[in-house]
Amino acid sequence: MGKEIRGILEDPALNSAVGPEAGGDSSIGRYLARQRRLRGVSLDDLVERTQIPRRSLERLEDGAFDGQVDGFARGFVRTVAEALGLDAEDAVMRLLGEPAAEDEEFSIRRDSLRRWSVAAALLLGGVAALAGLWTLAGDLGREAGNAADEVVYRRDAVRELAEMQRAFGVDPDGLEFPSEGNPD
Repeated sequence: MGKEIRGILEDPALNSAVGPEAGGDSSIGRYLARQRRLRGVSLDDLVERTQIPRRSLERLEDGAFDGQVDGFARGFVRTVAEALGLDAEDAVMRLLGEPAAEDEEFSIRRDSLRRWSVAAALLLGGVAALAGLWTLAGDLGREAGNAADEVVYRRDAVRELAEMQRAFGVDPDGLEFPSEGNPD
């Protein structure tokens, strides 16, 4: 009829009509309670096998841990499932439940929004890069333009002195320059 696992006779008929897919309850606590009763295991026997306090097992079967996917709840479910001769991974998967199916329209909108966000980010990055290049080119152009357009006048003191002396007709060596209108 079935094979014995950890001292409990496992009958394939015990597992076949249980669970949400067979019209059963989706609560992991109710599933484990039903499996315990179908196998003829009392709550006190389960306390002895698992070393889990009775109050915690009662809370588990009442659904207090349903929807909790933390390690503590998974550990309880795994321990109880193994003590009952059930597949522990299957029991934990029942605790976790099926991932919620996304609405197709919401999924399309989310994907479209993601694509537009990426496109906008790339466009803004490109505009920022172009603005930076424009600014850099303008700074370089101004520096080059300023150097070419700027005329530097340097004062030549000796030439200035010589021009002043010619204007007044005095030679620095004591000689007089002929004036332009008087040829000598």
